[in-house]
Amino acid sequence: MYVVIVGGGKVGWYLGRMLKESNYDVTIVEMRREQCAKIREETPDINVVCGDGDEPYILDEAGLTKADAVVAATGHDEDNLVVCLLGKFEYDVPHTIARINNPNNEWLFRDTFGVDIALSNTHMIAKILQEEVALGDLVTLLKIRKGDLALVELTLKEECAAVGKLLSEVDLPADTVLVTIIRDNEVIIPRGATRLELGDDVLAVTKTENEEALAHCLGAMK
Repeated sequence: MYVVIVGGGKVGWYLGRMLKESNYDVTIVEMRREQCAKIREETPDINVVCGDGDEPYILDEAGLTKADAVVAATGHDEDNLVVCLLGKFEYDVPHTIARINNPNNEWLFRDTFGVDIALSNTHMIAKILQEEVALGDLVTLLKIRKGDLALVELTLKEECAAVGKLLSEVDLPADTVLVTIIRDNEVIIPRGATRLELGDDVLAVTKTENEEALAHCLGAMK
């Protein structure tokens, strides 16, 4: 998989190193010449293009036409939007990912502006805190289909009302599917006759607005 990262600061550079260690092909686009030299010196296995990632000729040099994904990771939201717009609509990149620096700009980072996935540190921290306070041990692992669906994990504890019940006896929220149950390091495919036990790790796919209802029906919230 070939990934182009626009922005060679701490975020983009560390991401590039992680992807390279996972055997991805990576190019980093960075406009600061001294930073380009530093990346080349310390990570010579990563291709570096020195220039403005908002300029099509620089993106051409980075090989965006053959990229499977582009990550806009600069410290400027306007630049990240331009990168995603060009990547999606001019270069037809399958996956565009943008870093949001200012939470007030979050409303702009939508598919209409070429952004498939937007990541806001502020939003993610707030979400973690909200889930910790409101949902107990229900943890969102992954957002699916632009955030409409979520893969969630819930560990059944003593206070969970679903412990001891057959899955057919649990009234799951609409548009919710239990994907698997992990019990004593064994993977169990859930059936109607599967009995939920104390300590089960339950993985489910549900609509994001149903996460709290799922926690309620399993008895993790009163």
